[in-house]
Amino acid sequence: MMKKNKRVALMLSGALLMCSAVGLTAYNIHEDFNAASYASEVLEEFDDIMNSYKEGGTPAGISGEIPADGEISPDTPMPTITIKGKEYIGKIKMPTLSLELPVAKDWDYTQMKTSPCRYSGSAYSNDLVICAHNFSTHFRNIRNLHPDDTVIFTDAAGNEFYYGVVKVETLEPTAISEMLSPEYDLSLFTCTYGGSARVTVRCRISG
Repeated sequence: MMKKNKRVALMLSGALLMCSAVGLTAYNIHEDFNAASYASEVLEEFDDIMNSYKEGGTPAGISGEIPADGEISPDTPMPTITIKGKEYIGKIKMPTLSLELPVAKDWDYTQMKTSPCRYSGSAYSNDLVICAHNFSTHFRNIRNLHPDDTVIFTDAAGNEFYYGVVKVETLEPTAISEMLSPEYDLSLFTCTYGGSARVTVRCRISG
């Protein structure tokens, strides 16, 4: 009887673990879908504002100094566009991955559920660091970028910055100084599955 009860208990434990795994997977898929949907809506509004601005319209929602291309000082604060009550400094595009996403002004865990965020630095001072969740629709696949792939950052004033991928590396979560290395003009990073490390893409200005 004791052996039978033990088998039943093990079977129940296994079933519970399986249900938990299925539930976690379903939750992650749901979060991924919501992130993709929200980012798409923000990106559409961002592009609408940019198009209006280029056509000579009033840059509604844009705040801060709006530097023209070729007149950007490293010390100039990056302007922002307010969309859905949140500030965005621009958008990031990776043609190799068919990926384009808005970039929030500041990072926090809540904001990262909907878009990549600036972790530190600026496109103007060539030390921009952008982080995002490893959602399939966000930064999960940046590990598939290769040297010389192009990454394009467009700021809230419409200025475009072209970068070439230099390398993809894996850093420990505590390697903050390495993440902020001044050797690179742009760094993109996301956590690995389980959060044990950070996949990091290093880029330099091209052209």
